Amino acid sequence: MKGYKRIAACAAAVMMAAAMTACGDTDSGTTSSNGGSTDNSTDGAVTTVMGKDLEESQQQVIDDIASDSKADDRVLTNTNIKWFSFWDINPTSSEDKDIGVDLALFKSKYNGTIEYISTTWNTKFDDLAAAVLAHESPDFCGADDMDMFPKGAIKEMIEPIDDYINFDSDLWKDVKTACDQFVYHGGHYVGVSRVDPAYIWIYNKTVLQELGIEEPAEMFANGTWNWETMGDMCKAFADPENDKYALDAWYYENALTESTGIPLIGMENGEIVNNIEDPRIAKVQEYMYELQKNNVVYPKHENGWNVRGGKDKWGTGLASGLTLFYPIGFWAIEDAPSATAPFGDISAGDVMFAPVPCDKDSDAQYIPSRVHGFCIVKNAPNPEGVAAFLDCTRYAEADPKAKEVTYDQLKNDYGWTDEMIEMREKIYEMAAEHPVFEFAQGINQDVSDITDAILKATMHPSDPHSWTETVQENKKALDWLIEDAQKKVADQ
Repeated sequence: MKGYKRIAACAAAVMMAAAMTACGDTDSGTTSSNGGSTDNSTDGAVTTVMGKDLEESQQQVIDDIASDSKADDRVLTNTNIKWFSFWDINPTSSEDKDIGVDLALFKSKYNGTIEYISTTWNTKFDDLAAAVLAHESPDFCGADDMDMFPKGAIKEMIEPIDDYINFDSDLWKDVKTACDQFVYHGGHYVGVSRVDPAYIWIYNKTVLQELGIEEPAEMFANGTWNWETMGDMCKAFADPENDKYALDAWYYENALTESTGIPLIGMENGEIVNNIEDPRIAKVQEYMYELQKNNVVYPKHENGWNVRGGKDKWGTGLASGLTLFYPIGFWAIEDAPSATAPFGDISAGDVMFAPVPCDKDSDAQYIPSRVHGFCIVKNAPNPEGVAAFLDCTRYAEADPKAKEVTYDQLKNDYGWTDEMIEMREKIYEMAAEHPVFEFAQGINQDVSDITDAILKATMHPSDPHSWTETVQENKKALDWLIEDAQKKVADQ
């Protein structure tokens, strides 16, 4: 992707540590990039598509793109591919959920269908390993959560895709640099469709206007949206006696930390780096500790460790004026109106967002980021079908007409305003220019667990620790885990 900030060429290799086990955020609120539930307990295959068809004019655009024959077009003998995940890539969540442009292209060009093989967040690695060992491999799985690679490669649960994708082709060359970060033993293991902003700062415009509070989007445009101004807004808003809390969701600690421009676990010259003593991280964590002392965070510990509204009820509190900001991924509002209602009435102009705020003295607007991509499962029965779908995911991003269909869906079906579309584009542009990737989940489970605890320590709702205390309690253990992982990488 143009403007993508290249990570050191050996970054992916550094991430590869032996003895990796199943990875998962223990927080009950963790979701996929597409908003699927972490506790989907339904087992087996699902093929029903409940969502909306494209409008006739939109379908014509898709059909025109699909019929534009290329010399290297694939001929599929099997047009069904099996998707393994804890969320359904098909629009089955509700009747007002749109089919994605990539799925629509796959259907139009190849008469392709996607069969859903369900798992859960906590058991996905165990379930995938069991399926591979039993010679019942699905065809593909997602890489968006940044935890499938390199674990899946090392444990031989996913396989290289170089035999099926030409990364130097016109279709893939703009994202080749991103794909190159997912190389193991000379093979690419992730087809990266795009670089995604991991989080945005969502708010309800109507509520802010009624309270006389300046909008973060306007503050961002004026250069005044930063940690300090955001924190002042949070402290002024919070009123625990009246159940009003400024922040909810599961992601604000990670988002604010990565907004410094560096992750807690980084890469430098082929080495895993522990940034726990970096003054930039210390600065934001001390700021976060002060926020927590002012009771700005919804007390999940008093509510069954759930966000407001209950498990997987994203956005509750924004429309009612009980929550000020909801840091979460784009997926939460790029959804059907029935799913986004807790945020407010998007079609009425209630909902808006801004990028994650940075330090007012920051040299750039750093965007916590991840990749949107897919992996072919080991011994997949239809890898060529997966490659055809991956091509469709790239057409959905690279073809201007296909992208316009996505914008039409957001505006016409989901109620997005031009202001929202423009801000979305701006944040994506900044993610391409200044992405920040957290590598902890790509190393091993022990590193993932300890970094998760470290990042959340200063804003823990029931037992916040100062950053100085957090560093003293965890640095040696984290150093040891990283040193051990680095040695195992060298032995691969």
